[in-house]
Amino acid sequence: MIGGPTHGGNPPADTITFGIVAGQHNRTLAEMREQWQFAEETGWDSSWAFDHFFSLRDDEMGPCLDGWTLLGGMAERTERVQMGLMVTGLTHRNPAVLFKQAATVDHLSGGRLIFGIGASWNDREHEAYGIEFPSPKVRVDRFGEAMEMFRQLETQERTTFEGEHYSLVNAPFEPKPVFGHMPVLVGSRGKRMMRYIAKYADQWDGNGSPEEYAEHSRRLDENCREIGRDPSEIRRGLTTDAGLESEDSFRQHVADYWAAGVRTFLARIPTGPVNQTLQNIAEKVIPELREQYNGS
Repeated sequence: MIGGPTHGGNPPADTITFGIVAGQHNRTLAEMREQWQFAEETGWDSSWAFDHFFSLRDDEMGPCLDGWTLLGGMAERTERVQMGLMVTGLTHRNPAVLFKQAATVDHLSGGRLIFGIGASWNDREHEAYGIEFPSPKVRVDRFGEAMEMFRQLETQERTTFEGEHYSLVNAPFEPKPVFGHMPVLVGSRGKRMMRYIAKYADQWDGNGSPEEYAEHSRRLDENCREIGRDPSEIRRGLTTDAGLESEDSFRQHVADYWAAGVRTFLARIPTGPVNQTLQNIAEKVIPELREQYNGS
């Protein structure tokens, strides 16, 4: 079965899903449209951009479109794939305004948004654009406050919130997300961030070798149990460009990380036209893997 909207929640825990990640650095709008259309037409479950203001590679002068504006456009050009940014930097915008943008994209897409969010990390773009870049501790503190604000804005008619860093005063928030909740994805393995992931996230994007991934996943399980949450409620994902060298390498990549607990496989695809190997993976290998793993 081809993927699609999960109506404000995660796919079943035993279901494998696949997505492409096409960061905007050195990609034109035409290239982004082509790659998202490829994902839409060949059965990928999701398409992702990123939330950076210029290239993360050596050449800062290449084209790099704004992520949230781009998502709004892609929402109107697609009908099936879920979408998100891998991941939004919390420091880049006022969090309440950010959540309004996210809800707007959710409506433009008919409820297909996955809300990817992180505490921010790239000091260079903050320096370049005059954006405050506080210490890691403060960034994580702000992240925790923002996550609580998002939850209240999503569930309450009006929200008053008074934190150390953020506040809301009798704030209305309409419309609510299409299905009442936008799945939240967080990518981090920091000790304090993992606690917030356990409390607020629907999906976790980890990294490292299969052994490292499994160890971090166990830590997340422990954090969930400490607060009385079922760890299986948090879907485990992985974003990487590994495995795209050949059909067999992709099969092996999935096998290795499936055993480590990964259920959502997100592939950072190269710039330029879609190559034949990626086309074969989409049209041949992924259907085989769905049949092999779903319900296993």
